Amino acid sequence: MTKAERKNRRNMELCQKIRENNLMAETRLLMENEGLITQLACAMKEKRRVNSSDGFDENDLIQEGRLAMLTAAKAFDEGKGVKFSTFAYGIMQNAMTDLCDKCQSSFERHLEAKGLTRLFLDDEEVSEKALYGKGSNVNHMDPTGSLAVLHVMIEKMRNRLELLPERQRRILAYHYGLGALTAKSISETAAFFHLSEKYMRLIEQQALDQMRIMMNDGKIV
Repeated sequence: MTKAERKNRRNMELCQKIRENNLMAETRLLMENEGLITQLACAMKEKRRVNSSDGFDENDLIQEGRLAMLTAAKAFDEGKGVKFSTFAYGIMQNAMTDLCDKCQSSFERHLEAKGLTRLFLDDEEVSEKALYGKGSNVNHMDPTGSLAVLHVMIEKMRNRLELLPERQRRILAYHYGLGALTAKSISETAAFFHLSEKYMRLIEQQALDQMRIMMNDGKIV
């Protein structure tokens, strides 16, 4: 019996115990398959460009993968002739993809609702002309074109947020409720980061000033 075959048999044994509500088996299954979960989370992070600006990170993907693996264990049917790792991989991938969609779409809704795309453009209106130049033939009243512009601005903002120091990036995400987070007040944000409100405002203003400069760097994304 090969190592892979022994691994699969072990997984099947643990799945059977999990279906019998054995909590220890759940722990063992996750521990023995942590490498698969982490590998998938890293791949998803790179594919979806996940970072803390979205309100979640690789650790959240790993946790989502663990929960999905336990779901897979309870639904796994040995009679189908499929290895457990293959079966679980598909379920974990779907779960992580759903998490990315949920959090990243939330990120976009927050940016649009709070007008942050305009905040970083020195009061210039976000438009096709601003992005593509005065010679643009895009119909400014076209809702499809406007939506495309918004998506470009959001993509650009994602890229610039990644360039900020981690603390500045986390403060903006926490205060404005980017990603999966809920917007917090100045006092709540300061308390969370163990800062005075005055110092927290200073750090945030520095971050916003830097973002404004980067958002007006003349590049589309």
